[in-house]
Amino acid sequence: MEINLSKEIMEELFLQYLAKIFGFPEVVSCCAKEVVITRETLVDAGKQAFEAGYHDLYSDIDLSVKVRLPKNGSVTPEEYNKRIDRFGVTEDTALGWMYIPVNHIYRIIFKNGMRYDLIFEFEYSDDVELNLEKQPSCEDENPNWPVDNINRFWFIQIQALGKLYRRDYLISSHLANMNCNDALVMQMIMRDLKYGTSHHRYGYSEELEYVKHLGQAPYRTDDATFNMISDRLYSAALAYDKLVKEFYPCYKDRSSDFFAIWDWYESCRVNLV
Repeated sequence: MEINLSKEIMEELFLQYLAKIFGFPEVVSCCAKEVVITRETLVDAGKQAFEAGYHDLYSDIDLSVKVRLPKNGSVTPEEYNKRIDRFGVTEDTALGWMYIPVNHIYRIIFKNGMRYDLIFEFEYSDDVELNLEKQPSCEDENPNWPVDNINRFWFIQIQALGKLYRRDYLISSHLANMNCNDALVMQMIMRDLKYGTSHHRYGYSEELEYVKHLGQAPYRTDDATFNMISDRLYSAALAYDKLVKEFYPCYKDRSSDFFAIWDWYESCRVNLV
């Protein structure tokens, strides 16, 4: 997918997403940066909300969606929250996402490069009928490496990338190291499964998968710290795609979508130099 995250394109993608959200009859309104958006004000209020929240191409959008549920409890907030796929968040459309249970927020990066922090607010009415229908079936979950781990990894990759290009090297390096460690944990689990035990008095001189790709990242500057973090993000992406297939043989690589977004980030950096 070719990525274009100019301000104008980002605004248009945001308006398109709002239109999708308002396609659900139970949605009452949306709110971003204290700007309330309704069906009747979608375009004007949507543009106002986007402008209020835009800082640069790495900006995410904090979006609250107010939903009206049946008062009889036939659909609970918990059930509704689980159906994030209805809002376009699937493996086909999103690179990565994670759910924060404490504040009930979904953090999402779509393959088109748009990022959202999405939260649902609920009100109740006797006049509402809502059928969520059956959730699409997906590949059987592997208890050794839950699917949530995969979606979280790719969101953190983008989170780290945005911090890198905003020159927040401390957080970016921390997140990049987390994902490299994720690859190591996968290899440790694979080793446990291979030998049938989680106790290993001695190791087996294993090759570290992410280390194989260090020094190969094409995204480089004159800044050694930038290059170090870039190298780890690049290596983690390739290693993860390879290792996940041990748990999910039908898994489709996501690094190409990640690199497509990275290419745009890099082109904007170069053009600003």
